[in-house]
Amino acid sequence: MNEINKAKLFYTLMCLAGFLIILLPVGIANFYFGYVLKDSPCTLCWGQREAMIFIGVMALFIVRYGLKARYIGTLLVMTAFGLWQSLAHFGNHAGRDLDQGFGLAVFGIHTYFWAEIVFWAVVLLLGVIFFFLPKFSSFEAEMNGDKFRKLNTGAKFAFIAVALIIASNVFQAFVSTGIPPYYGQGDPVRFTLDKKYIIWDDSGYKKHFKTISFLGKRDVRDPDYAFAPASDKLGVKFDNDSNNAPLNIDKTLEILSTKELGITKPLNSLNLINNEYVASSKWEVFFMDENLNQTSDFEIDPYFSATIDPIVGVVPFMNDKFILMGSNKSYLRFGKNDNANEALQYADFLRGADKFEGQGKGLGRGRVDTIRAKFHHIMSVATDEKYLYTATVPNNKDKKSFVISKISTADRVLSAEFTPKAMLKDNRNLGELYVTAMSEKDGVLYAISKNYNVIVLIDIKNESIIETISYPSEITNARAIILKDGNFQILSYQNGKNIVFDLK
Repeated sequence: MNEINKAKLFYTLMCLAGFLIILLPVGIANFYFGYVLKDSPCTLCWGQREAMIFIGVMALFIVRYGLKARYIGTLLVMTAFGLWQSLAHFGNHAGRDLDQGFGLAVFGIHTYFWAEIVFWAVVLLLGVIFFFLPKFSSFEAEMNGDKFRKLNTGAKFAFIAVALIIASNVFQAFVSTGIPPYYGQGDPVRFTLDKKYIIWDDSGYKKHFKTISFLGKRDVRDPDYAFAPASDKLGVKFDNDSNNAPLNIDKTLEILSTKELGITKPLNSLNLINNEYVASSKWEVFFMDENLNQTSDFEIDPYFSATIDPIVGVVPFMNDKFILMGSNKSYLRFGKNDNANEALQYADFLRGADKFEGQGKGLGRGRVDTIRAKFHHIMSVATDEKYLYTATVPNNKDKKSFVISKISTADRVLSAEFTPKAMLKDNRNLGELYVTAMSEKDGVLYAISKNYNVIVLIDIKNESIIETISYPSEITNARAIILKDGNFQILSYQNGKNIVFDLK
């Protein structure tokens, strides 16, 4: 086969590809799904369908006007844009339970994921076709100096069919979506020609330009750590006056004594486990004796799977082990072992692999999947041995939600979530609290808020706040709460020092 015939074959394949991408996914979706099954595309569906049309039309441009670099570039740009759209669409539904998709399904796969398949097929087929391209000079020879190529009968049929399919899509879009500024529906109703049921909606685009972010709902700023204050980024102004709290105060604590810790790094947490104090700062954990003198420490590799955001608490696990929790709800089950296999434990620890274990039976990393708390960080973790409890903190996106998550220690899977019932002051909400630590005793969570200097007692069984205790304004940055001998110990990082306050 000479080079000119190879060029003709290329154009034949390109014509067939452009025709099929519009005939099959676009044509079937329009004629059969739309007019027969009454399926109306949502806004994202229309975007993906448009990208397929642009790809098909651009392929026919190549067939008509010859192979040009700008056409190839446009094909790649539109395919990339379509992949992004389909991934964004699929991502909205990927985490749902079995058969909880959206819209029609073909062979058990919903149309928005079929779009992902189509765009990847375009990438694959383009790669194969271009791989076998003849010499570029043969394309010039095949054009024979003309500005556009002559079309055979098959190509003319493809052009006419494509034009009709596009026109039909324009008609369906006009009926179900409308003209600008109408935008389309996120949850479209069935396609109909009865104007009584047709909805033209322009609410969607108005939201897009208020804030521009590639992360969308996930554009949540880091929480307020002891080592990295984040009040301005979060838009949260911390107040140490308990009189301004959203709940009425039932009891007030007084400071009995204070002790400055020898650890100079800002501590995010402190807990008393088996007569040992366990503290954390960013990715480091410190063990201390009853007199708060450091005895051992380690530093985790936060980026080993699963990534752990800064540590916000350490709690007991399985009698002789521990769980450290990150603010992103990823955790590490670890244990002590003076004879640890340093090579085996290298994966988890930057320091301390010879004294601590993160690999082994009952150990390892994982993630807690939540529902109501999905777009919130946590700054606290507590346990009653059967369950772990975490509490959300407000952020730049949501300053009203307050969610307690209850996670089984047996498999670290979410068991329940709730917002505690509470007697709030007028026009106030629990999201105003900034809970940096919790402790559990006798079915009650003691949650300390660095905002408004209050401790709220949450009855787990009844899911309600049963008491609110205030602590002195001298404690400006509470990071931990410990119940000991009927009194309270509160850790606060302030004035560059880690200070433990004893209160009663």
